[in-house]
Formats: sequence, C-alpha cells, structure tokens
Amino acid sequence: MDFDRLMRAMLLNLENGMRIQDSLEVSKSVVKNYVLLSIIETSINNILIGASWIEPFENSGLSSSMQTEMLKIGMQTDLAEMMRKLVEYMEIDINNLIQRVMNVLPQVIYSIVGVFLIFLVVVIIVPCIQLYMGTWMFDAVDLPI
Repeated sequence: MDFDRLMRAMLLNLENGMRIQDSLEVSKSVVKNYVLLSIIETSINNILIGASWIEPFENSGLSSSMQTEMLKIGMQTDLAEMMRKLVEYMEIDINNLIQRVMNVLPQVIYSIVGVFLIFLVVVIIVPCIQLYMGTWMFDAVDLPI
C-alpha cells in the first residue's frame, strides 16, 4: 500500500511537469515504511550516478515483477501514462487482496469464538456440573466417602 501511495504521488508530480528525481524526492514524504524509504534514497542516488532508478525497487522484492516491468516500459515510452496504468493495476490488485482477506476473516473469527466457547465449557461449566452432582471434590484426592 505504501508503494501504491508512492506511485500515486509520483504520478501527480510527473503530470505536473516534475523531473523523476524531484518527483521521487517530494513523493517520499508520503511513505512511512523505512525499508521503502531506504529504497527510494537508493533510487535517488542511482539517478545521480546515472543508473536505473527502477533497479532498487526490482532488487528489493517489495514490488512485483509486473510493476517493475511496467515502470521499465514507461521509461521507454510515456512514463506518466504508464504510471497511471500501474496505479490502476495496483488498485485492482489491492482490492482483490482485501476482498480475499474479508472472505476469510469471518471463518477465522468463528474459529476463535468456537475455541473460546469450548474452553469456557471445559474449564468453567464442567467442574461446576461435577460439583453440583457431588462427585467432584472427592474424586481428585481419592478419599473414601
């Protein structure tokens, strides 16, 4: 999600006529992930020495190969247009991921509630029933009644 936020900010800056280096420098303020911030700094340093600014993102593994390939294609064609398509792709990808989590979440909650109810029955209610029936206290110490 931080990578998506970074790409959205970069897209806005690039559409308004900023250079890639300036766009990265300004857009890094929207990122709160320290690993991604270090990747952005490496990317800015790569621009300064004339290397690919996409390479640190590719080497990090934080972005998928599809995303980095879209950025590479954008560098050869129109970067702003390709970033717009990348943002759309990432939005669809994030929505699919959230939908899968939301589909699994009720089952996980039901399982947790079921385990809690079983624990409640075994730990609290069963000894109370045994105490009520009159056999609980003397069974534990094997005293003759």
